[in-house]
Amino acid sequence: MLAYLPKNFSSAKTPPTIEVEVFDGDVDPSPASLDKVEIYVPTYMGSAGVYEIIHDMPNLRYIQLLTAGVDKVTPFMREGLTICNARGVHDLGTAEHTLGLILASMRGIVETVRAGNSGWSTRRIRPTLFNSAVTIVGAGSIGREIGRLIEALGGKVSFVSRSGSNGTVAFGEADELFRSADLVVAVVPLTNETKSMFDASFFSKIKDGALFVNVARGEVVDQDTMIESLRSGRFNAALDVVTPEPLPAESELWTMKNVIITPHVGGATKSFFYKGISLIEENLSRFAQGQEPLNVIHGDY
Repeated sequence: MLAYLPKNFSSAKTPPTIEVEVFDGDVDPSPASLDKVEIYVPTYMGSAGVYEIIHDMPNLRYIQLLTAGVDKVTPFMREGLTICNARGVHDLGTAEHTLGLILASMRGIVETVRAGNSGWSTRRIRPTLFNSAVTIVGAGSIGREIGRLIEALGGKVSFVSRSGSNGTVAFGEADELFRSADLVVAVVPLTNETKSMFDASFFSKIKDGALFVNVARGEVVDQDTMIESLRSGRFNAALDVVTPEPLPAESELWTMKNVIITPHVGGATKSFFYKGISLIEENLSRFAQGQEPLNVIHGDY
């Protein structure tokens, strides 16, 4: 059984029945063994070509993603192909980054840094997570970890999901939560159902002075509508994801004083590599033994 692993994860321990070739799909030439590979771990944060090459792998049986989101690979789904995501690998890293975005915005850290030696002029009473009403849209493992960190700082967390199951409120029934929230965090997967779910109707409900944070995918937001809503200055946004990526230099978002942006790096931490290798090793062992792997994606999840 042949597996392709990206260079950064090629130190993973593999069963003797699995042969490994190192392949970073966005920088390496296509291997001669494309017709033999059965397991493929695409390069993390790779280009579109990392996924398009799947078309040239006729005997591929398993794709082990290093991302929690599966939107980039689902167009290549076919009969006999199993896709596994990296659920659990990015939880803490993304939650830490989310907390950083929240504090940088709420506490005026970016504003103060931009002010340089005039930073003392930015001193004033700032919002705090303590006693804040926080609505997290997306109740998967990352959303729950974000909620745990916010609650540790005294925030009052409510969870919203598409279905309203497992102690959450359904997105279509969450208007009052959105109207009362000091902070709304988007951390839903990108699917046909979640694309542009944060639209004009949603942004009309955000209260003055609130903060909207997106650590999901840029496409879950109607970005033109968000920009139009942000022009009023009545609420703030902290964005780790946008559309497109990289965000063009001429985008109005760059110049908005009530917006901070990071370049889709929420999960890019050292802990990700340790956890990613552990997941690869576990699932390679399961593949070799014919067992059900971890994190299998069913349908549109």
